[in-house]
Amino acid sequence: MSRFLARLGGRRNQTIADQIIVSGSNFATGIILVRGLGLERFGVFTVAYALILLANSVQLSFICSPMITLAALSEDGAPRRSYLRGMFGVQLRFCAWMTAACAVVAGVVVWLKPQFHGAHILPGFLLALVFYLMQDWLRRYYFAAGKARHSIWNDAISYIAQAVLLLALMLTHRLTVNTAFWSIAITSATAFLLGQALERIGYTREEMRAAWQRSRGLSRDLAIASQLQWVVYQGAMLIGAAVLGAEAAGSIRATQNVVGPVNVAYQAMENLVPIKAGEEMRRGGIRRLSKFLFRFGTQGFVVLSALFLVIGLFSREFLTFFYGHEVAVYGGVLDLQLVYFLLFWPLRQFAYLFRTINRTPSLVIASLLAALTSLALIYPCVRSFSALGIMVAAVAGQSANLVYLTVVWLRIRSSLTIADPSAAVAKI
Repeated sequence: MSRFLARLGGRRNQTIADQIIVSGSNFATGIILVRGLGLERFGVFTVAYALILLANSVQLSFICSPMITLAALSEDGAPRRSYLRGMFGVQLRFCAWMTAACAVVAGVVVWLKPQFHGAHILPGFLLALVFYLMQDWLRRYYFAAGKARHSIWNDAISYIAQAVLLLALMLTHRLTVNTAFWSIAITSATAFLLGQALERIGYTREEMRAAWQRSRGLSRDLAIASQLQWVVYQGAMLIGAAVLGAEAAGSIRATQNVVGPVNVAYQAMENLVPIKAGEEMRRGGIRRLSKFLFRFGTQGFVVLSALFLVIGLFSREFLTFFYGHEVAVYGGVLDLQLVYFLLFWPLRQFAYLFRTINRTPSLVIASLLAALTSLALIYPCVRSFSALGIMVAAVAGQSANLVYLTVVWLRIRSSLTIADPSAAVAKI
């Protein structure tokens, strides 16, 4: 296995290979769940799974994103290792608190929505949450530590095994919402525990305190921005599901899954570009960093636009092929999913830029503007356009986000002719 992974070459190829495994498996898993559960029960799964995605989005912004950025800005060797060990301690405490919070929220949802019949899925759901979070942190640790090739075999255990197990359950007619969560729990636990045993990651209280002291400001801003972003899409979906029923959430999730293969680019970008951005900042300051992100962002935007245009022209045919005629009526929802994901690409470039130059408060304001726009539009849009209205509100929110960040960056860029562009390095 080590020889095979070494043949993949550099960090970029290893990162892309890893993300092909993750996104490809998630794509297959989505198809299996829709076909095996049916759209209504898949909608119930989607509502519960949204809590796991929420917890993971908090973790990504609060723990993993600062960890990747600051590790790239750290000196190689002992300083970076000590920082990453300290972040492992922070992660353990975060996971414990997040699990407790999600248990309370899930209990309230079960009480308020007894029609979801969710009480019996709570044990599997909570275990899936714990080990999903820990395995996802481990895969980010591999990238931050310069061990991208190790993420490949670890994610293969977690994601490919998960898809295989779910397929077996579907073929034996044992696939339910409950067994789906137990499948996630088992495969994620296996991958994390094996990785932890091989890496032997430990930490001291001093390392954890120093790591948190360094990450705290960045973590706070990115976490707030992330949760506001969660409201733009996942929050709108949950509100829409409350108004229209679980099938609406299932239709949004099912159409999103068609765009799943594109996550190879998006998620690989999350693990690769922040590290490269930090390196560019260390070498040439803001000018070199912005030049790299603009070039990379433009190339990706052109490629995605061409791909999404093809999918959009045949949206109903895509949905019929993957899910059958029952879901094909949501072709318009898929079209807006494509617009949403296209807007997300330049937004990520801005996010990498602002967090690398330590201007994360701008991300908070932009995300607040996006969330307010989405929330203001969600109810009237859902009443007017049904499930399509969920995506109308989400796209409007992201558009407001992008406009604000563009204006902020233009102001920063105009000031670079006066200020020394390398001065920002000292602030990190």
